[in-house]
Amino acid sequence: MATNAPSSSDSGQGIIEFALILLLIAIVVLAILLILGDDLRAFVLDLLNTWFPQ
Repeated sequence: MATNAPSSSDSGQGIIEFALILLLIAIVVLAILLILGDDLRAFVLDLLNTWFPQ
């Protein structure tokens, strides 16, 4: 009787694919932060000053 259970190499491949997707997302986020870093920092500071005036 044949089973359709994934073998250990299939589950390893799934883990590697998941890790590669996470790595790609991290690279995209890092690139966005490098490009928009100063503008994003200024926006967050303005927003915080608006919400929590000193």
